[in-house]
Amino acid sequence: MKTSKEVLLESIKDELIVYLKAGKLSPIPFLNKLNLNIERIEDLLKIHFLLKPEVRGYILNLPTMIRELKVSTNLTQEISHDKIRGSIDWKETIRQRLNTNYKDKTLFSCNEKDKLYNTKENIVLKKFIEILYSIIFIDVNMERFVSYDWYVEGEEINRIVKEIYEKNVYMSRINIEGINVTDRMIEDVAKNRSKLYNDAAKLLRKYRQIINFIDYEEIKKLFEKTFIEIADENTLFELYWIVRILKDNAHNEKMYIVDGTNNKIASWEDGNLLYNIYHNSTGSGNLIFKIGFEEVEDIENEYFRRMMAVVKKTHEIADKLFEDKGALGNIFWSGRPDIIIEIIDKNTGRIVKVILGEVKYTTDREYMIQGLKELLEYVYYIKEKSIKGMYVFDNPQSGIEVEGILFVDNIDFKPLHNEIVKVYGTDTKEILL
Repeated sequence: MKTSKEVLLESIKDELIVYLKAGKLSPIPFLNKLNLNIERIEDLLKIHFLLKPEVRGYILNLPTMIRELKVSTNLTQEISHDKIRGSIDWKETIRQRLNTNYKDKTLFSCNEKDKLYNTKENIVLKKFIEILYSIIFIDVNMERFVSYDWYVEGEEINRIVKEIYEKNVYMSRINIEGINVTDRMIEDVAKNRSKLYNDAAKLLRKYRQIINFIDYEEIKKLFEKTFIEIADENTLFELYWIVRILKDNAHNEKMYIVDGTNNKIASWEDGNLLYNIYHNSTGSGNLIFKIGFEEVEDIENEYFRRMMAVVKKTHEIADKLFEDKGALGNIFWSGRPDIIIEIIDKNTGRIVKVILGEVKYTTDREYMIQGLKELLEYVYYIKEKSIKGMYVFDNPQSGIEVEGILFVDNIDFKPLHNEIVKVYGTDTKEILL
């Protein structure tokens, strides 16, 4: 039985939260594999907040609770002719007529009640609804997730927030532009008897604690619940191994927020060596993971000729299917390891060793062996870019040692000795590079 996502996360979450709180590690490259298009950790925190049961419950009950919205009144006295607004103050009317023209029957003194919407309670309420609106329609764009199982009743939640923020006449009269909603205001409104107001204040307070990394327990829940719901198993398994490698091998590591142009996760030093670890990429660009047709088309072997025909025909049909001629290029083989660790001599700046990692979230032997084959392809086919595409493995001229590591789930296998690859399972106590 495969190790559950909950167990995987439990074993790495403390290190993961420390990295995140320090701004050291970004889960974005892992989330990007899920096509979430999340650019910042803050966006993941906002999704987590929106998925909280108390937030969902508040939004779903908002159409009913909004009827509790209250305003204050300000009594003003106006002198008018012909038009009567509010109740007539006859005593003041007679006094005004005597002071001006007692025959003027069109003069009235009226008491008008002005409704004031910018109360402290309404300001906090509007601020909270504005945050919900921003999360759903601006910052994260939750509309794209309404079909996902984890965004329960997402379509209804989006509709309610949009309707109240954009079309509710009372909300539109609450003007919070330029108003600083202080913590003191929030605490005062949290004591209000109305659920419309006190829940809005409490949830606004919780939002600020989450987004500012103040509530450590809530950040833990982010990964215990939200990240588990969103992340697929394979993605989480890759993150699990990245964190374990860092935990067991890195010292005073420098972490990198991945910006989409370079998937370097971390680097650290050990004596004269510099270690750079990459996720889901081809590394620094000094190594090549592709073989062109021109390299193999002159081989005279019937089996190999047919293999070439299969690859070329695949490219040809793919071009027709997607109307993207040449999308696969003149490539016989290409790959991208799940994990690459480049070990560099600090004096020369050259790579002296490269460790290639393939991750398979499986307890199935056949799938594990398929992963082993893919890993060995990386090991045998890797080239060095700076020396005219020279093959690296088993080539003394390259000066680069190559090693592979297969990361799998809890499978019974015998330990390997003196092999070009290592195999680690989740029950392995220490990952040694």
